[in-house]
Amino acid sequence: MAEKIRVLRILNRFNLGGPTYNASQLTKHLEPDFETLLIGGPNEKDEHDSLHIPNSLGIEPVIIDSMRRSMNLVLDRAAYRDIKKIIKEFNPHIVHTHASKAGAVGRSAAFSMKVPVIVHTYHGHVFEAYFNGLISSVYKSIERNLARKTDAIIALSERQKADLTSRFRVCEKDQVHVIANGFDLAKFQEDKEIKRAQFREKYKLRNDEFAIGIIGRMVPVKNHAMFVDVVERVSKLHRGKVRYFIVGDGETSDEIRRLFIQKNIAVNDTTDPDTMVHFTSWQKQVDEIMAGLDILVLTSLNEGTPVCLIEAQAANCPVVSTDVGGIRDIVIDGKTALLSPSQDVETMSRNIVKLITDKKMYESMTLHGWEFVRDRFQYQRMVEDVKALYLQLLANKNIQL
Repeated sequence: MAEKIRVLRILNRFNLGGPTYNASQLTKHLEPDFETLLIGGPNEKDEHDSLHIPNSLGIEPVIIDSMRRSMNLVLDRAAYRDIKKIIKEFNPHIVHTHASKAGAVGRSAAFSMKVPVIVHTYHGHVFEAYFNGLISSVYKSIERNLARKTDAIIALSERQKADLTSRFRVCEKDQVHVIANGFDLAKFQEDKEIKRAQFREKYKLRNDEFAIGIIGRMVPVKNHAMFVDVVERVSKLHRGKVRYFIVGDGETSDEIRRLFIQKNIAVNDTTDPDTMVHFTSWQKQVDEIMAGLDILVLTSLNEGTPVCLIEAQAANCPVVSTDVGGIRDIVIDGKTALLSPSQDVETMSRNIVKLITDKKMYESMTLHGWEFVRDRFQYQRMVEDVKALYLQLLANKNIQL
């Protein structure tokens, strides 16, 4: 029997987002040809634990307590040593890291242990908005050094590849392979009407009420403060009944609640129908949320490949978003989404009102969303692309199993 190809897959942490979905799907569906060990750090205290994502696929990741998102020389050195120990025991043919911290510590450890093939995936547009200029400059220098230790780099879009190779000059063009994220999107088409009825019954939404949601971590880069201003502006532009749902939690949650209260906008954690804004916290059944919403909003200052926008389109839910980062790689402006400049409250508010009041435009967007994402972002395509890349990289090193 041929020896299986062993892959050590390393994540920063298992929070709700693209890296967790990506790594979990690859770990599961590269079987039986590949044996994958999935490891990552613990979530930060204000983050929702999303281990249910790999667990739902029968995967039990190994948690490396020393792997933390923030920079900490003591913990980072400990994580480096812990990963080297795992490499020695597991003896992988490939180490594949996902996102920044895992990429730095994991690739350094793999290179020092002479792992045959090292691969890294960038999951966001990380050189802007997340850090100030000085930190970004240092970060780019570190990434250029790490790229020299990496056999292949995966970008999620052509736009991201251009950033890495031309704009920020992190690596060479022939080193970068564009493989879009992949997800299990079929569930967003299953039993939609039943799920929608359940959601709207839970919150006592009338047929003529619009439900608008924003989904994600409540952190500064997601810019929920803009969402507060948009809610206020839409209520002045449109007199019909609209309710809003903030799905998620995080460090800015209390601040966002205060901003709503200052504007005399009723907020609540319950299903009270007299509440304009509902804070739902994290919800595991995102397909049920998407089925119940009429519009999904994203107000971020920067993004890579926001999963919620792909999921919204898969559920035939139109998108209204800021035009930042990699957003244009995953929506079609004017066809599946309406985009506005970053921080432009007026344009975003008018885009929402346009969708509420223009029935023809709204129905057209609901149809085009699923058509757009159906083939581009399915996990099966992603798995086949990554498998082909792995086999080519091993062949380049004359490794045959």
